[in-house]
Formats: sequence, structure tokens, C-alpha cells
Amino acid sequence: MFDKDDRRPLTAEDGFAAVGQIVCDGSSRRPIGTLIQHPRLPENRDYDLVVTVAHAFRGRHNSMEARCAFLPGGLDSEARDVVHIALGTLEPGKAWHHDWAVAAIAGTPSTEFGALPLRTLTPQDLAPVTRAGGRYVLIGKNGERPRMMISERCGPVPKRHWHHGYFSPGEFNHDCDMIPGWSGGPLVLLLGGERHIVALNTTELNGIVHKVGDPWHPRMFPNTAIRFDGAFRDAVARLATGSWQQREDDAPATRITPASADGLAFSVIPESCPDESGADALAVLSAEITLVPAAQARAIC
Repeated sequence: MFDKDDRRPLTAEDGFAAVGQIVCDGSSRRPIGTLIQHPRLPENRDYDLVVTVAHAFRGRHNSMEARCAFLPGGLDSEARDVVHIALGTLEPGKAWHHDWAVAAIAGTPSTEFGALPLRTLTPQDLAPVTRAGGRYVLIGKNGERPRMMISERCGPVPKRHWHHGYFSPGEFNHDCDMIPGWSGGPLVLLLGGERHIVALNTTELNGIVHKVGDPWHPRMFPNTAIRFDGAFRDAVARLATGSWQQREDDAPATRITPASADGLAFSVIPESCPDESGADALAVLSAEITLVPAAQARAIC
């Protein structure tokens, strides 16, 4: 948190019922996910898409979390199974600038809870958007407490050459108040009566400083959020079509493959696979994974 704490409880009047939480068997974590709109989503589909962070599905030692579900609005009673995911990285601790995920969930809770569109906003767009009256909010929650929160009067901060992550344009530095538990929270642009997710909250670089409310410092400890762009944007478009549903159950699965291979998915929950030299080559590779009962899982390394 920076200076005065601008977080408050989320209310129904805020209109963010599409924002919910990810829960996985055997884990106490509840990272944030959001139901999204996309023009490629078929009207007669039996699934919805949720955007969140890769580390929502990666547990200790980078193992995959077990059976996971999305809770629209954070409501346990509305849990929907996660059936397929695209991960920006299998090692979010190392490749934090690829820490995004797109999850397909069973059913269409968006008909009741709504869904938010996404928008690609570049660093060069920040100043014009601000001049046009745009403002931002971040949705999340504190720690593992289920109550949803909103952080206001904040947003992306243009990077200068001495700021953290200046040479990594795939994410925004932002000054929204948050603590652990806000991972995956949508950074939402409010402009002209419309709302768009422009990035996903991923990291706080100095949690101790944030918790005492010191001033924002862009070089030492900004918060960061992955922009909706590049491989992240491509994965949303690909999963929206439902092509992952057409994979044959007996299709060969021999190795984790970058998600850029259209239509490829694996009916297994994998661990990290070393390359031929024995070195871990997966830190910056994305992968698509179909989640199935453990009895059906197959090794792929």
C-alpha cells in the first residue's frame, strides 16, 4: 500500500460480479479470476473463459495444483470446474513477466454474473487516456479472506528509464493499494461509460514496505500487472473458439509444447520436464493443459 489506504469493500453497486476467485483442492490460496467477453465466444457454448495469473495453478516447487474451480463473485455455492487452461509460463517465480493464464470453465455463469471485455492498452496510450478522462480500479481481496475489495484513485504509472522493468514492456507498473491475495485481480479502465480489463495484477515487489504505507517509488517497489497483449491476447482468442474441445482423447501427448501451436492441449497435469541437456527449459514457455481425473492422467516427459 502507498500513503493513504484506498481499498474498500466491493459492493453490488460497483458492478463487478464477474470478478471471482480460483480455488484448488489441497490449497488455501484464493487468487482472483474474472469472467471475460470475447467476439469469438460462440453463443451456444457450454463454457466460459476466465483470466487470471499462472501462479494461480502452480503450487509449491512449480507443481500443478489439483482439481480447481472458479467461484463467480467469490461465492462458494457457484463453483464451476476449471476444465482447460493456457499458462503464460510454468515457472511464474522466474518468468514473472509471463505470469498470465486463461482458463475455460464448465457452464456459462457469465449469463448471470456478467463478463468484462479486454482492451490492449500500450504505455504510449496512458497519457492520452488520462487526458480523455480515463480512470482505473483494481479488484482483489486481502490474503485468503474471501471478501472482495476494490482499490480506487490509482492506475498504471508510465515507466521512465530508471523505473523497475523499464526494458520489459509486457507489464504496467501501477500504484494501486494491495497486499498478498490480490494476485490475478483485473486492472480495469473506466472511460466513456465503458469498462475494460487492461492488465492483470501479478506482483508486489516489496510487501513489507507496501504494508506500512510508504510513498510510491517506481524504482524500488512498484506493483506490476501483465498487459493484455502478445501471447496473452492470442491465447484468449484461441481458447474462445473452443478448439481445445475438439482434441481427440487418444491423441499422442509426448512433451509440453508452447501454446502457439494452435489446438494443442494435454490430458495430463504435468510437472516440469527437463530438456535433453538436463536443464530446465520451461521458464518462458507457455503450455495448454486439459484437466482430467487423476486416473486418466498420462505422463508426457
